[in-house]
Amino acid sequence: MIRTEALGLQQAAFNDAAREAFRPLKTRLSDLRESEKDTSGAFAEIWKCLTQIGWFGCLIPEEFGGSERGILAMALAYEELASQGVLTTFPVLTALSTACIARFANNTLKQHVLPRIAKGELKVCVSATEETAGFNLFGIKTFAKKERDHYLISGSKTYASGFDLADYALVVTRTTSLEECETRGLPKTVGLSLFLVDTRAPGISKTPLNTRGEGAVKQFKVDFLNVRSPAEALIGKENEGALSLFVSFNIERVLLAAGLLGTSQFCLDVACEHARSRRVFGDTPIGQYQAVQHPLADVKIRQEAVRLMTYRTAEAIDQGEDPSKVVVLANSTKYLASELGLKAVDAALEALGGKGFDQDTGIIQLWETMRLLKLSPISNSLILNDIAERVLNLPRSR
Repeated sequence: MIRTEALGLQQAAFNDAAREAFRPLKTRLSDLRESEKDTSGAFAEIWKCLTQIGWFGCLIPEEFGGSERGILAMALAYEELASQGVLTTFPVLTALSTACIARFANNTLKQHVLPRIAKGELKVCVSATEETAGFNLFGIKTFAKKERDHYLISGSKTYASGFDLADYALVVTRTTSLEECETRGLPKTVGLSLFLVDTRAPGISKTPLNTRGEGAVKQFKVDFLNVRSPAEALIGKENEGALSLFVSFNIERVLLAAGLLGTSQFCLDVACEHARSRRVFGDTPIGQYQAVQHPLADVKIRQEAVRLMTYRTAEAIDQGEDPSKVVVLANSTKYLASELGLKAVDAALEALGGKGFDQDTGIIQLWETMRLLKLSPISNSLILNDIAERVLNLPRSR
């Protein structure tokens, strides 16, 4: 259970509301843990509960129907949800997109979408990654060409999570080619632009990918062929989308870390209950043996450290601290949390033995997700590169 004594009264109250909202779901969330089944019903219930507590409005100004509670409140609630044994990443994509829209979009676009996002009526995914660019978003090829009062978007995206669930996609494009930027001596951060695109717009085709790791959420290859986007759908200034996007990535890092915290607690709860009740060798509970105790205790120690880091980063975002410092905190938090998640699942499997591979325990399904989150949304290796260069002032990694 999350400790709220050190948190503000508002956050504590919001956390209590989240706990009460998620409690009735506990017996039904097992459906979402079984990726082979139709999980749309369970996913809809989770979305409904998040909407009920006002989760989607936490980053939205009051004038657009939000509460402005902030990212810390969202993290607390997301930790509670994940502690039930389900880590669904799709709501995080909507939160990332919401932060980007609320801060950088024009008032016309804000008025059109933010009130409906706050009410849980709109779902938003992110369409950024491309096959040839990988993690290097500056190397993307999808291009938005300006024509009078609109843009035409053409290109191809891959690993677009939840594109079939989303009403809109935050699409990352180029409006100035990388080659032109290099010719003109412009920095690599110039030339990217963001658009909020209707996922049902003419010219869009999507192909499901045969991937695993995100449970109920599917990933897609998405092709854009002269997809018309009104100028009002541009988020931030043309060619300056990198700033809008990378600031919003901090939101994603924190919420995923909160989800990993909740997941680690779920693993501990299941493993410790089994370790107390499973008896061998003269009616001795296996939890009495250090070989079982120590990996679980190690997870608990790491969990407390990650929790402090997650809350600290959330507060830094809420308080508007220096963005250059916040990005270090956010990346560090994601790094530590993803390492914790994998250790927690591994320790639980070790304690449970063969029972851990029974899907009814809800543990083995988490393994793929935990391994994926070491690589995504940013790989831990890239985080280490960034810390080495940004903080330690070491030469750029090769």
